[in-house]
Amino acid sequence: MTIYSVVLVLVTLTCLALSMWYARKLGTMLRKMAKHAQKIQVKSIELTVEKRRADALLCQMLPKEVAEQLKRNCEVKAEQLKAEVTECEVKAEQFKV
Repeated sequence: MTIYSVVLVLVTLTCLALSMWYARKLGTMLRKMAKHAQKIQVKSIELTVEKRRADALLCQMLPKEVAEQLKRNCEVKAEQLKAEVTECEVKAEQFKV
């Protein structure tokens, strides 16, 4: 065996070892990316559900037109709306200090 043959074998074995190491690292990275992508997908679904809940709550609290303007990030101009007021009379003697 010549020195050239020994060097060639060593280079070949080093390249093979590095290829195996790289393949393992690449496989690990791809598995982590797949898990991360799955977590992002779950969070996206959760965010969509929460957005629908927030929109529904906003529509319950405000007139529909105002809620839609707020959702579009538009400026909401003040309007005069009719409101019903209910009066309730409470006697002071009902409360204890």
